[in-house]
Amino acid sequence: MMPDFVQRLYEATPRTFVTTTVVAVNVAVWIVTVLLGVDWMSPSPQALLLLGGNFLPATLEQPWRLMSSTVLHAGVIHLGFNMWAMLNMGRIAERFYGNGQFAIIYLFAGLFGSLASMFSSARIAVSVGASGAIFGVAGALLAALFTKPHKLPKGLVASMRPSLVIFVGYSLFMGFTATMIDNAAHIGGLVAGFALATVMSERFDWEEYRLHGARRALFAVSAAVLLAGLAWQMVPRPAGMVH
Repeated sequence: MMPDFVQRLYEATPRTFVTTTVVAVNVAVWIVTVLLGVDWMSPSPQALLLLGGNFLPATLEQPWRLMSSTVLHAGVIHLGFNMWAMLNMGRIAERFYGNGQFAIIYLFAGLFGSLASMFSSARIAVSVGASGAIFGVAGALLAALFTKPHKLPKGLVASMRPSLVIFVGYSLFMGFTATMIDNAAHIGGLVAGFALATVMSERFDWEEYRLHGARRALFAVSAAVLLAGLAWQMVPRPAGMVH
């Protein structure tokens, strides 16, 4: 059953170009920041803020920082770990959900990760990194493994589910114990990715995807836009700043 399932995945989504593009963009942005004189190992918060980092007072005035911050990284180690995780999980998730749906999951997970950070880390520090969006990718995989296991080969579920749970659990644990890790962004992205993927149709269930894929994707996007708008309105404003 496993070889047949893998073949169907590759036939449904022959190329995982969204994952490749995300990695290329993040690496390219890091190279540009280094060429601009930013420290390649440990850039200063001031430099990251200037380049588009997520920091509550600045982001309230410039909402585009919610997304620009997701392609900035606090050094080459931060970048390397995130891109390693993206390549390992992204190619699988992209084949599970298809290029278009995967792009939606990734972008909205990044957005909700940044929004969640504004209630926590970004209130006191500059938050950067693709990890919120990448946790959304993990959330999408978890959605398939836990809500649709009957549609997947048992061997795949048995191998992927424990390793993914351990990865997410360990990463969140480390986030709660290390002050430099923006765990709010991780949780926001994880929840958003899980929720979006639960609503959407998987590409490996071709009949479901053909009949309901577009409608369910539209509903997921509409709900995500509405919830993002509500979250934005709830972001705490510093004293003296009005909505």
